[in-house]
Amino acid sequence: MTVGSSTVGCSMAGSIGGGRYTPRRGRTGRLSDRSTDVGSGPSVGGDAPRVLCIGGTGQNGATLLTRMLGRVPGFVAVGELGYLWDKGLVENVECGCGVPFRECSFWERVGAEGFGGWDGVDPQEVLTLRETLSLRGRRLPGWLSLPLVLEPGLWPQYRRSAQRYAEFMARLYRGISRVSGEAIILDSMKRPYHVYAVVGIRALDLSVVHLVRDARGVAFSATKVVRRQGAIEGELRLRRSPFRSGIRWMWVNAAFEALPKTGVPVTRVRYESLVRNPREEIARIVRSTRERVGDSELGFIHDEGVDLPPDHLVAGNRMRLLAGLQPLRREDEWRAGLSSRHQRTVSLVTWPLLRRYAYVGPGGAPGSGDRS
Repeated sequence: MTVGSSTVGCSMAGSIGGGRYTPRRGRTGRLSDRSTDVGSGPSVGGDAPRVLCIGGTGQNGATLLTRMLGRVPGFVAVGELGYLWDKGLVENVECGCGVPFRECSFWERVGAEGFGGWDGVDPQEVLTLRETLSLRGRRLPGWLSLPLVLEPGLWPQYRRSAQRYAEFMARLYRGISRVSGEAIILDSMKRPYHVYAVVGIRALDLSVVHLVRDARGVAFSATKVVRRQGAIEGELRLRRSPFRSGIRWMWVNAAFEALPKTGVPVTRVRYESLVRNPREEIARIVRSTRERVGDSELGFIHDEGVDLPPDHLVAGNRMRLLAGLQPLRREDEWRAGLSSRHQRTVSLVTWPLLRRYAYVGPGGAPGSGDRS
């Protein structure tokens, strides 16, 4: 099996999901009956863009899932959109198609449609909003943002920042929708603050995949030394201790456990089920968006892995830059790579949700995930 790493130009911008997409008409958004603290947020104008957000912790396989769904006709994979403002506009990192962000014709057209050109955007303003929502600007533990994510009205500045952030996202979604021929936008920006802010966009047809992975696997991945994408020489991705990873895994997944209360359709998917039964899981996710996918449209899934062409992910795991046949790994290295002591620590910290998601004990969610 050969895993290719090829790049192409951006002439592919008009071809979505492996074939040209004919928009399906007659769909309407479902936000009119949502009750959230940012429910009076911005409107995108025109037809409601359709967005599928992928939420969860880091190191959970979101980039792989996004790219797999992007192969389905009618979907467009664009990666972690909340990082477009720094990764794309400031650092000008490579798009998934292999050229720098500002040279990619797809993203150039998105900027023109959404903002009248990227020069009309002040990325520093969006980054300041993002730091407020994540509490990074105040150097506070991430879990302290959970009450604010769930109830923005607890801090008026937080609520105002969420509304302003949602305004930028609404215009970005509108631009992507127009350029992609009204395809369903796959936004893999997993952070709770991002997804909850997006819920506040009026006239957006939104659904969410809550992607979970065994907390011990996530903790092991977080200990690895990995060079940060687009970083200066020698700069590394943030590493976390297993204990801190466990705490983060709990509060992030708890945030998505509460998301259905906003009225947003949420489908839970286990990473382990995705790589074990990729056809069934992709079809189930597609159905959650009120669409259907046939066996012929899943022909990119093989016994050896999945065939992924270059696409336009602006940020995400570094596998967004690889093309060709990509293996589907269960990634249970943690069983040997994470010490017994650390495995016990993570299990203790995350036990309630490990059990709910059927990673431990006899109960919990079905192995293939469920609809929340």
